[in-house]
Amino acid sequence: MNDWKYEVDRIRQATNLPISYLSGTAEQIKAESARLEKDGWEVVVSAMTGDQGSLVMIPGAEWKDVPRTLLSLLLAEKLQTDSVHVRFANWLHGIASGALAPPPAGLAQQLHWQEPRVPFLLEQCRDEGSFSWHTLPPMLPDFFKGPLSHFSLPFPYLLLAVPVSTLGSDLDEGTRLEWASSLHDLISNECMEDVRIIVGEPVGQPSMLGDALKQALTLSGALRKYRPKTMVASVHQFPLERWAAMLDMEMAESLRKTIEAMVPLPQLNAEQIETLETFFARHLNVSETSRQLFLHRNTLLYRLDKLTEQTGLDPRQFTEAVLLQLFLLFRQK
Repeated sequence: MNDWKYEVDRIRQATNLPISYLSGTAEQIKAESARLEKDGWEVVVSAMTGDQGSLVMIPGAEWKDVPRTLLSLLLAEKLQTDSVHVRFANWLHGIASGALAPPPAGLAQQLHWQEPRVPFLLEQCRDEGSFSWHTLPPMLPDFFKGPLSHFSLPFPYLLLAVPVSTLGSDLDEGTRLEWASSLHDLISNECMEDVRIIVGEPVGQPSMLGDALKQALTLSGALRKYRPKTMVASVHQFPLERWAAMLDMEMAESLRKTIEAMVPLPQLNAEQIETLETFFARHLNVSETSRQLFLHRNTLLYRLDKLTEQTGLDPRQFTEAVLLQLFLLFRQK
């Protein structure tokens, strides 16, 4: 069903024949299809998954028998493929719920990806019920300029798998982060919703999407705990946060006490903490940090000098920066 809208658009453009794709709840589809049937439209193919459904309709008088038969065969094949998508989606849903099951049997043979896909994990940052993922998929093909797959996961997550050809030829980490940032801006502006987006590396086979999802979920948990203000990230970022989030509570408390014994720092104010966290996020780059904080370079250097004077540790030195970052991580949690 995910591909029907794309196929209907292609058929309409190629044939100039009227054809309509409907999706939504059972009540929504029933009301809209009843309206079209009064004007002579008929259902070609339909399917329901849970309380959501899709169907394709055409005006019978304007479609000849042969094109109508070919259309039915094409969309019926899509429906058969969708049964594989359902098993695939259920597997991913289970992974997000903590069930580490192997991928469905025969997945690679039945679900063909013509090219690798880039995973985007979307996470709602407000309470359940404030925003519905159902409002989002209709705007995604226009944003990415092509078809994609989306998978509903347990709240607060939604997973996208976007073909690499829709993202351009240069798909390094910086480019993937730019796409994630643009998608975050789109959702913020159009849906008025704050959504965290984690982008992974391209995966070549559907079965590889499970590991990519687990990787993104690990970072999601770390950011939620240690970097709640970070709304866009790549799976390879924030290694210390990912490591800290995997520790059990007893180990984390032991490390916190050890670090505080080694580094008996004074209480830092909000401005100092923001300066350090931004400086670490920008890999100790003074120029990038000053731009991020909207500070003059000399103002930032003055702040760093004061921090060194106050704490006895220079955040511009790698080993001392690591101690400071660990201190901040465990002190706040």
